[in-house]
Amino acid sequence: MAKRLTHLLVFLLCCFMLAGCTEYGTKTVESITDKEIKATYETYNKTITRKVPSIPDTVLAIQLHELQFKKGRVTITVTDPGGKTVFEKTFEPGTYQDGYNVHFEKEGEYEIRFAFEHVENGKHHITWETD
Repeated sequence: MAKRLTHLLVFLLCCFMLAGCTEYGTKTVESITDKEIKATYETYNKTITRKVPSIPDTVLAIQLHELQFKKGRVTITVTDPGGKTVFEKTFEPGTYQDGYNVHFEKEGEYEIRFAFEHVENGKHHITWETD
C-alpha cells in the first residue's frame, strides 16, 4: 500500500511540475541567435525576447524571410526603453514574407518580443538589424 501511495505521489508531483510549462515544441528544429530566429515545427508555443541598444534616430529593420503556419497566432512586439509599445503586428494562420521598419526615438534598450502562441505545422525565418 505504501509503495502504491509513493508512486501516486511521484506521479502527481510530475504532473504538477509539467502543468506549469508554458513553452513547448514537438518535432522542432530551431536556431536562435542575437539577430535571427529560425525554426520548423509540428507544434510550437514559445516567446523569444531580445534587447536592442539604440540611440535616437535609429531604424530597426525586421525582415520576415518566411513565416508559415496552419494554426495559432504569432505576434511581434517592440517596446521602447520606457516600456511603451512602439510596434505590434499579429499574424493569423497563413504564409508571410514582409519587412517592417521601426523608428527608435529614444536612447537605451528597446525590446523585441516574438510570441508564438500554440502554432502548428509551421516554419519561420526572421532577422532584424539596426542602421
